[in-house]
Parts: sequence; structure tokens; C-alpha cells
Amino acid sequence: MNEMETMKIPKLALKVSLPMVISMISISLYQIVDTMFVSNIGEDALTTIALCTPIISIITAIGLGTSIGVNSILARTLGENNQEKVKKVILNGIILILISWIVIALIAGLGGVKVFFSFFSKNETIQEYGNEYLSIIAIFSIGTLFQMLFEKIMEAHGKAKLSMIIQFSGAIVNLILDPIFIFGFGFIHALGIKGAAISTVIGQCFGMILGIIFIIKNNMISFSDLKRLKLDADIVKSIYKVGIPTIILEATGAFITLILNKILIGFSEVAVSVWGIYEQLQKFVIIIVYGLNYGMIPIVAYNWGARKKERIRETISFFLKLAICITLIGMLIFLIVPNVIISIYNVSDEFLSTAVIAFRILSIGFVFAGISLVFSATFQAFENGTYSLIVNLSRKIILVLPLIFILKNIIGIYSVWISFTIAEIVTTIIAVSLYRKIYTNVIEKI
Repeated sequence: MNEMETMKIPKLALKVSLPMVISMISISLYQIVDTMFVSNIGEDALTTIALCTPIISIITAIGLGTSIGVNSILARTLGENNQEKVKKVILNGIILILISWIVIALIAGLGGVKVFFSFFSKNETIQEYGNEYLSIIAIFSIGTLFQMLFEKIMEAHGKAKLSMIIQFSGAIVNLILDPIFIFGFGFIHALGIKGAAISTVIGQCFGMILGIIFIIKNNMISFSDLKRLKLDADIVKSIYKVGIPTIILEATGAFITLILNKILIGFSEVAVSVWGIYEQLQKFVIIIVYGLNYGMIPIVAYNWGARKKERIRETISFFLKLAICITLIGMLIFLIVPNVIISIYNVSDEFLSTAVIAFRILSIGFVFAGISLVFSATFQAFENGTYSLIVNLSRKIILVLPLIFILKNIIGIYSVWISFTIAEIVTTIIAVSLYRKIYTNVIEKI
């Protein structure tokens, strides 16, 4: 029998979810490391990184969505033992990533970055920093895009260890090079924020090169196969049928951050930086839940198909308890010692006082977010994308933006932090009510 219906849930949960958790954390490490070192340049540099975050998230969304689509089609094709199609899927993934990179690089190279920063800030220093940092990240995004693709190809072939090596090797290279290129060392001159971008793309390209080596060494494709690079309409359609929902979900969050940055910069540039740092640090709480959920979905879906009602209940219950424990720990850390975690960045007293209040208010929503996200993943497992979309849009758009616009003239900058917390609480109520419908109409009838 398949381990999906025989292995104990806690052990199965870790086996399936851990690679995804590690993958998502490693992606986040690049920008956290950059921000940590860049904070020593000054708060204008810190604001620059915060303003760059949504654009980098959109680039990541394109790469991740395409790669997840390739992963899904590839895994199914490997199960069918169709080796010829396996190579076609990989080659189509390579072409799609290559096209994505060319489009991104062209937009950045033809002045897209300058237009973006002129819209968001009148501060000439921030505009200069932004053009230096984001232009390099976007034009050389080939590294991060292909790194994500090769990770997912490894995972589809069951080579999770190689995937993790690709993920963390690039992050470690970035960690080593950041201080060298930012502040200078030996014959290398201090490059400031430009150095942060250079070290990031070198790290990403290092991960990409490792991916190429692993793919060829494991005979997944060969150099001679590259001569057959050709798009297959059916394969492309299959890839994006799986990948587009991920792209939309990830990109939606980025667009919300763009809107939020425009609102926050109306209060102060410090407010933008505070939100940028919060977004990075809270990922170590929320992103773990996301990773776990990606592991939960196939377990629930498999046991739904196998008509294992009790195992479905046990899986949902286990992941719910796990999410609550993780988010509760995160909430307590953000509530009790926010100054300690913020201190990894070199910030002013004004920044620290603003950030401490923001972190404490926002952290109240952590546990509610964990519950909502588990139920959202449950809806996906039962192929109810509508319910999942309602939950995700409620957390980020439907409730948050109206609340901010209503409250901002009454309580100022606090309106942003409070609105997100209220949205998380209300979304949890919505998610629980939708889950009751799923439980009654689907689970109980298995």
C-alpha cells in the first residue's frame, strides 16, 4: 500500500512538507541577508530594499509558478514511465523560464526601474539606490528563475537532497559575498547597495550552475537534447494550468504591497522600511505554515481519493495544531521581544520605536492567519479553489484595503497595522464557516 495511507501522519507530514518549507525559507534568505547588511548604509538604503520587495516577489512568482507547473507535470509523466515526454517537459520548462527572463530583463533594461522609483519616491537618493539595486536583480534574474526550475525538477525525480543543496548553496554564497561587495575587502572596492545586488545574483547563478550539473550528471537531459528545444502547446498549457494559480496568488500579494507602500510613504519613509522588515521577518513564521500546507494538500487529496475519512480528519487536525503552535510561538516572540529581532538591522531610535509598536499589533493576527491558511489548503485539497480564493483575498485585499482607507484619517499610521490584524480575525471566522460546509457536504459523506 502507498505510504500516503499507511505512514503515521506526523512522520508523513514532515517527510512531505520539510523540503517545501526549506525551499521557501531559502528563497527568503537572500533578501533578509541583503537587508541586514544594507541597513548599515543608512535608512534610505533600507527603504529602497522595502520598495524593491514587491517587484522581486513578482519575479519570484513567475519563476515559482512555472517551476511548480513543471514539477507537477514531470512527476505525473515519470509515474507513467514516459521518458521521452519527461525530457520534453524539462525542455519546455527551460524555454518558458528563458522567455520569462528575457521579458523581465528587457523591461528593466529599457527604463522600467527608473519609472517605478520615480512614481514611489521623490527622494533622489532612494531613486539612485533603487535603480542600482533593482536593475541588477532584474536584468540578471536568470539565476533565480533557473534555480527554482532546477529545484523543482530535482524534487519531481525524488532527489530532495540535491534540491536542498541548490537552495542553500546560493544563499550561503550570498551571505559570504554580501559584506565583501557592500563594504569592500582587499582589492574589491566598497560598492554599497550595488554590491548587495551583485552578491545576490552571483549566489543565484551559483545555485543555477549547480542545478545544471545535477541535471546532466543524473541523465535527466543532455547537451544534445538542447538541440531539440521546441515549445509543445499541450505541455505548455498543462504547465500553466497548474502554475498560473500560484503566479496569481504570489503576484497578488506583491501588488498589495505596492499599494501599501504608496500609502505608507505618505506617512513617512520609515513606515515603508518598517513594513519591509516586518514582511521579511514574519515570513519565518507564516512561510513555515505555507510550506507545511503544500505538504498537507497531497496527503488530504490522496486519502480523499482512497475514501479514508478518519485519516483525512487526522491530517487536518494535525496540521491545524502544528500551525497554531508555530504561529503562537511567533506571536509571543514578536510581542515580548520585538526589539531583539529588529536589532539584527542597524536602525535609528525613531525606526525602532515605530517598528516595535507595529510588530506587536501585527503579531496578534499570527495565530488567526495560521488557522485560515490551513483551511485554505484544505479547500485546495478538495478541489474547491473558490473557497481558497475567498480566504486568501479576504486576508490581503477585500478586508484590509477598505479598513485602511476608513481608519487612516482617524488613527494615522496605526490604521495599517490594526487593519491587517482585524482582517486576519474576520478571515478566520469566514474560513471556519466555509470549512463546516466542506465537512458536512464532503468529508461526512465519504
